[in-house]
Amino acid sequence: MFSDAGSRVPPSREPQPSALDLLRVGLRSRVDSVAELAALAMRDETEVRQDLELLQEEGFVELRGDRIGYSAPEEVVAEVVRRRAGDLGADMLRRLADLAELVGQLPVLAREWETGAGDAHLFDVEVFHGPEAVVDLWHLRQGRESARRTDVVLPDAARLYVADPAMQRVWHEASRGPGRRARVLASIADGVHPAAQQRIDEELAGGVEIRLMERPPGWFWVTDDTTVALPLVWGEAWPTSVVAVRSRSVAGMASWLFEQLWDRAVPVRAGSAAWDSLLTLMNGGATLEAASRVLGISERTGRRRVAEAMEHYNVSSMLALGVVWGETRRS
Repeated sequence: MFSDAGSRVPPSREPQPSALDLLRVGLRSRVDSVAELAALAMRDETEVRQDLELLQEEGFVELRGDRIGYSAPEEVVAEVVRRRAGDLGADMLRRLADLAELVGQLPVLAREWETGAGDAHLFDVEVFHGPEAVVDLWHLRQGRESARRTDVVLPDAARLYVADPAMQRVWHEASRGPGRRARVLASIADGVHPAAQQRIDEELAGGVEIRLMERPPGWFWVTDDTTVALPLVWGEAWPTSVVAVRSRSVAGMASWLFEQLWDRAVPVRAGSAAWDSLLTLMNGGATLEAASRVLGISERTGRRRVAEAMEHYNVSSMLALGVVWGETRRS
């Protein structure tokens, strides 16, 4: 219903896939010269140097003439996220998605770093495979050490529309009590789906906070300030292979990403009649009826708020409202 075309962004100088592939070879082998790395990667030495210069700009490597020094990837990625925070601006969500993709490189980079480091293990890492990997990993970690705060980005919740009562009890127990919290950031499409409404009501009653956004950048969760779980293949909406990394640096970075997304998402059943939340949901594909239900208001109240928005922006159609409202959001 609403148009939300973004403006074109100039190409960045961030590391491209070829540079990250080169970095993996370097982390695994620890060769310390440009010529050796080029030979090992079977690439032209000039191109290798160009990629190394990009990696040096972000802090992954240090070039001194023909010599190469390497940095631990978890610290570098965390610093990249912090450094770019001030440049997010109006296209926050697009840039967050880019940063999240960089975060998604961590499992592979960490594995290569560990390989090159010999016996010096810097990560506490566990990997799970299979269609229930997401659930199995969380419950194993929860059984060992009960998490007090769990934040989840859930791009595809279709598998969870109908709850497993036993697992839901464990999840709710982890959400209740002093100092405990569970937050879920889901897609608008899932939030307004008729089959999801009962589960949403159950989760809210269980103490879980839920917010919605149009396109969550990718699945991940973070518990307390210590552990972050990521898909081995970044971008999977429901991962079939997941890795849990116990690292305060990585968990702190993931928490920062989550907070940026959370602040811009729409609370479910909040009773908010403000038109901005309503239009955000409709911009994400929800009908007026579904958007009103998600916000916990009547459809009549929703229609009144849309009318107030049209009057505020001095437009006479929903299409025009979508255009004007979208422009104000990008400014």
